[in-house]
Amino acid sequence: MPVFSFHLAPSVKRFLWLGFIFCSALVIAKRNWQKTRFPLQMDASGYYIYLPAVFIYHDLGSLGFVDKMPEQFDRKYFLYPSASGGYLTKYPPGTAIMEAPFFVFAHGISLLFHLPATGYEPIYRLAVCMANIFYSFLGLWILAIILSRFFNPRTTTIALFLLLFGTNFFFFTSLQSGLSHTFLFSVFAWILLNSFRWYESGKSVHFAMACFGVGLATLIRPTEALSGMVLLGFFLHKYWNESDRKSFIVSQLKSVVLGMVFFFLALIPLFAYWKIATGHWIAYTYQDEGFYFDRPQTIWYGLFGFRKGWFVYTPLMFVVFYGFWKMRQDARFSMLKTALLLYLPVNIFLVLSWYCWWYGGGFGMRPFIPCLTFLAIPLAFIIEATQVNLMKFRILTGVCGVLVFLNIFQSYQYQQQIIHMDAMTWKAYKFVFGKWKLSPEEKAELQGMLEHPGFDERGKKLDEYFK
Repeated sequence: MPVFSFHLAPSVKRFLWLGFIFCSALVIAKRNWQKTRFPLQMDASGYYIYLPAVFIYHDLGSLGFVDKMPEQFDRKYFLYPSASGGYLTKYPPGTAIMEAPFFVFAHGISLLFHLPATGYEPIYRLAVCMANIFYSFLGLWILAIILSRFFNPRTTTIALFLLLFGTNFFFFTSLQSGLSHTFLFSVFAWILLNSFRWYESGKSVHFAMACFGVGLATLIRPTEALSGMVLLGFFLHKYWNESDRKSFIVSQLKSVVLGMVFFFLALIPLFAYWKIATGHWIAYTYQDEGFYFDRPQTIWYGLFGFRKGWFVYTPLMFVVFYGFWKMRQDARFSMLKTALLLYLPVNIFLVLSWYCWWYGGGFGMRPFIPCLTFLAIPLAFIIEATQVNLMKFRILTGVCGVLVFLNIFQSYQYQQQIIHMDAMTWKAYKFVFGKWKLSPEEKAELQGMLEHPGFDERGKKLDEYFK
């Protein structure tokens, strides 16, 4: 069985470069970053706020500079009064850290040419868009390395194409920038690559790099610490298949200790911010926001409901999970099967137990974008499995072609506010299905079909479940 190679087949590299150029050109051509506040609005503004605070205003502790910023940038979006008299942001700094090289480049250009440099001009907003695309394709590149390890170039290219254009990953790569999910996509690909490499080699360095990835994912969104369950699945599977399990544990103590060190190293910026802003090393910055672990109906809504259902707005997931089922007997992926059986149910339960389980604006269920990296292998598996039967492959190609078209068309509908960001119903979905434009009368009729969510109840904090 071949080892992981960082040299990709020409056809795979060609697709990645063409995809990168296409998505970049789309962002530049639309020029939203120049005409509006895009993408520095709502959550994206919250993730970004660390960069102007550190590099321009030197005001990370209080974030007082936001009082002078134009309101159009949601300058106080989820900022809470802090004990020091300033503001505390609920958003962790991981996304901003990954955006930092692009911000520094934009800031350097602004200073060099004596342009306004508040951190919110178009050049900064374009930098966020390009960071978004860069990390999306970095994740796809790492994923291509993983897929090429098991599948031929044709299968790898088709799987990457379907992930990019057949899911809402395309929307958040090209049409809505600055959120954490595409950054996490690349981090999850890193975790998966190093989990495989550790499983095959047993080397501590790969285990440590996977743990560093888990730490970075946690730094971006704290609940993404669950990504560590994938590495745990690989570990348990290797343990179960060892004849001398005691010796295996002893031999891996170095890996575990080193992994814990690298995990906490990645979290240092988060602890540092909490200490600077609150005076404490540990803080709960989400204030009155929390979870409902006693409302299982939200799991159904999040998977199959018409407000934001994962399988409704990304129906390619039916193909993916069919591939996961068919993959169960392939020994090459037995460790991944164990990992996904551990990770997916817990992740789905936690994500959809959040009080705002639809996660505000955005096309489809954006919290599930990162785990597409783990699901790429089941997708590639079913693509390869059907190629031995021409009729089955043609059927799969036809189905996936329709789903790609549907995904791109509905992304357009969302951009045109034909699909509402968080109030869709079955009746509304039927009404707008296939429509690329609505008349004023149709828009008025659609309003009567929408059901807007309420925010009266904001869940319970985690510690309330353990009192």
